[in-house]
Amino acid sequence: MTLLQHAETGAAAHPRLLPYLLQVLGESAPGRRVLELGCGTGELALALAEAGYEVAALDPSERALAEARRGAELVGAEVRWECADPLRDDAWPVDTADAVLCLRWPAAADDAEQRRLLRRVRRHLAEGGVAVIGYAPAAAAEASAAEEDDTPAAARRRRLLELEVRARSVAGLMAQVRLSGLGVERIDADFMAHFPASPATESVQFVARPLPAPPEALAVAAWSTPAGMRLDLRYASDEAELLDPAPTAVWEELVRSAGRGGAEVVAAYPVDDPYGGERGAAEVARFFGVALEPRQLTFAAGVTSLLHDLAGMADGGPVAAPELVHPDLEAWAAARGSEIRLLHGDATRARLVAHLEAARPALLHLDRPDFLGRFLPLDELEAVARAAARLGAVVVIDESPAPYLGPEASAATLVERLDNLVVLRGFTKAYSLGGMRAAFAVASPGAARRVRELVAPMQVGELALGAALRLLAAGDVFARLRARVREVKPLAAGLLRVERLEVIPNHPDLPWVGVADPGGAASALLEARGIRALRPAPAPVLPELRLEVLRLTVPLSDERMALFRALLAGADPPPPERAIP
Repeated sequence: MTLLQHAETGAAAHPRLLPYLLQVLGESAPGRRVLELGCGTGELALALAEAGYEVAALDPSERALAEARRGAELVGAEVRWECADPLRDDAWPVDTADAVLCLRWPAAADDAEQRRLLRRVRRHLAEGGVAVIGYAPAAAAEASAAEEDDTPAAARRRRLLELEVRARSVAGLMAQVRLSGLGVERIDADFMAHFPASPATESVQFVARPLPAPPEALAVAAWSTPAGMRLDLRYASDEAELLDPAPTAVWEELVRSAGRGGAEVVAAYPVDDPYGGERGAAEVARFFGVALEPRQLTFAAGVTSLLHDLAGMADGGPVAAPELVHPDLEAWAAARGSEIRLLHGDATRARLVAHLEAARPALLHLDRPDFLGRFLPLDELEAVARAAARLGAVVVIDESPAPYLGPEASAATLVERLDNLVVLRGFTKAYSLGGMRAAFAVASPGAARRVRELVAPMQVGELALGAALRLLAAGDVFARLRARVREVKPLAAGLLRVERLEVIPNHPDLPWVGVADPGGAASALLEARGIRALRPAPAPVLPELRLEVLRLTVPLSDERMALFRALLAGADPPPPERAIP
């Protein structure tokens, strides 16, 4: 007998079951295709087929399926019956479904088997599909609470233990669901939709949907360049030309000084300094004007790599973030079982502290500046980090877009005063050397060891590390870029306002503007005129976020500004003398 057959069997006979499922499917399923796992003799599958659903049903027992087929012939219902063990078979002989039902959850299976089953459920769900997972915590609780003593005190102890075991078993299944890439929309009690469960509930029904998962949930999934765009304003292709020294000149000088085209450098394998902290701490400390020990500095292959690894700092606990956060850390944290708790609206100091107290996260993730170019002053950020520390939460700050503001404005200057802070920096924004794949994390002393536990060593190549340290040694190289941004940004914002687009103010030194995009109206106008703006990627939460804002990088060169002006006005500009990215 399989583990699935050992699961509780009372659900199929419950008088509220069919009305409950019809309500859930009617409210939540995007279509009529239903897959039932562990269908037994098929009563539920037949009832759903008679209600107009296209049903496929799996069960490991040929005897049960034979009876199910006879029942289908008697009532003239059409169901696709398949003999398969949903728990043990690697592949199910069914296609995608709009809803997957598993009302006899195999709680006796070990954790790994349960996760595999849930992941198969996720793979068979259509986009927007729903899973209904039925579980009766009462049986396990009653077994755990068994006691010979019949005194009133013993009875009370048994009841308290039973309620505790029920609550823990439901929480355990919830964790398994999250680890499998499903998000629980709600937990219903005893086949009553939207009726909350309690520790005394006899059976619970998890109503879950697939969460956006990597790689589709990562921001890079939406970064491809669409056809037909005349001017791509998602990025600043010409900003590095305004740096002194130019990053390309730094790279060329490094390769020349290395000799043999840099071959000797890339042949080096520094196992005595696998994170670059020993070689880089002095230069990074000098750049930010702080005291750093080598163990507080960790180099890696880009900020994306660091976000992947540092998602583990949540340890499966909740992750808090503003809704406009760059969502890669959240995508990987959700894939590891973390719940993502977003702050909607402005991320002010007061609202962040209140959100921390309500969400009680293991990790707070902030972008500085955020998608729209907003950020807290350092004193307010320090207060938020201290509030997080009181709750035992670490704060991870992605400062990928921060180089424009200069080193003195970095949150890295706070690591000496805080013990729960990790600040990430890269060389894509402003430096335009994203392909170098070099980034670093500066950590408070109390968080430094945890960073090294999670980040793989030996990630950054020797040429990339050398170039990164030389760029930092050059100091604040952005004076000319900032001057140009301050010159052209008001002009770009004015041109957008002429077209009745709402420009969202931000720091004058940042080379982009935010634009409100209610209902996609701004996106439609810009794309109709051949201009591509950057859309924010939503964090993996349910229901999926609608982020109605855009970001446009300010055209820095005269040529790009002229093209921007002409396209925005609806004119047909002459072909440029050279390609404009």
